[in-house]
Formats: sequence, C-alpha cells, structure tokens
Amino acid sequence: MNARIYTLALLAGLGLVACGGGDPDESGVIDSGDTDTDTDTDTDTDTDTDTDTDTDTDTDTDTTDEFVFATDLPSAYTRVDRLGMPAVNTAVITSKDAYNAADPADDAAGDFVTEITTNVTGLHTALDDDLALAGLTPCAAADCVAAAAPLVVPDVIGIDTDGDAGFPNGRMLPDPVIDVTLALVLLDLNTHTVTTLAELPLNPAANDKAFETDFPYLAAAH
Repeated sequence: MNARIYTLALLAGLGLVACGGGDPDESGVIDSGDTDTDTDTDTDTDTDTDTDTDTDTDTDTDTTDEFVFATDLPSAYTRVDRLGMPAVNTAVITSKDAYNAADPADDAAGDFVTEITTNVTGLHTALDDDLALAGLTPCAAADCVAAAAPLVVPDVIGIDTDGDAGFPNGRMLPDPVIDVTLALVLLDLNTHTVTTLAELPLNPAANDKAFETDFPYLAAAH
C-alpha cells in the first residue's frame, strides 16, 4: 500500500473524510466542497410613489323648488268630484257625472231634487224595518227630504260666524258628520235628536291620541 492510499484509509477511519466528500488534490489536501457564500444584497428600492390626486368634485345641486304650483286658469281643468256635504253625492245622487260637472247654482235651481227624493225614498224602503227593530223611529221620506233640503241644496258647507262652531255649521275634526247626516236623512227628529246615531256605541268615542291645538291639528302619526 503506498503512502497516499494509507493516509486516505486512516483519515476515513477517523471520520475525517465524509462520504461523497471532495476528492483530495494532488498535494493530499481534501477538497471539502464549494464553501463560497453569496453575500450580494439586493439594494434596489422601489421609490415610485403615486402622487396623483382625484380633484374631481361633484358640484351637482338639485335646485328644484320644493313646491311647484300650476298657474292655469280654473277653466283649464275638469272637475271629477263634488262633495260639499258628506255622503250626498255618494248616497243620493244617481247621475254622478252630471252632478260633478254641475255647480251649486244648478242645485239651487232644483236640477237634482227628483233623484235625491227618489234615492232617499229607496233608503227608507230598505232600512225602515231594521231601524224599527233597533228601537229607532224612521221619518217619512218626504219629511226627511224637506228637513235635509236646506243643508244639501245647494251642496255646499257653509259657516255662520254668529252660530255655534261644528257640523253642519262648518266642520271640525271630531265632528261625527256621517252619523249626523244619516240621522237627518233616516230618523224622525221629533222623536230623536240629530246626535242619536253618534251617541250609539258603534264607533270609538274619541281618538286614541288627542288632536293638536295648532295647524295641521291632526295628531302625529303613531
């Protein structure tokens, strides 16, 4: 065994030569592999900065008036409903289109008296027995028409500033206008008062929330 082989064997036995290690050079020094380390550092820095600023400003302003009122003359419009006294047009007028197109002067001229009388008579034919069963005294149809005529002909709601406020002298929010109107059209007011139906426990006696004392007077929604 020559000296080189002996030396390698000895070093291998001592663990100084790793398996797969580098080959010894001609001088007998073992090359343990590439020990170079990459010490380069990436010093490049991205210094780009987005300096763009969105300077757009939405300058749109809604300049529309809150309320826009028409300035047309009344003659430019077509009346589609007329209701001075409650329930008259609804219950005792047959020719509603003609009635809606008419004026209080036409009422005063008697244009609709015949159909008012006919329809009030029809109501009595249908309801008098029920009124009697309820302990109420119906009026004769002609008497009811005569009693109601000053209020429904012409069909307007008037205000007498010297009289007591309240329906049919004007109309206040709490007024039981339908009950009063029905009593006028259906009941014998020599036996009953005009508030007889309003005093029956058919409707709430008052609102669950009181009216306000200032305009618009209605209680706030709740």
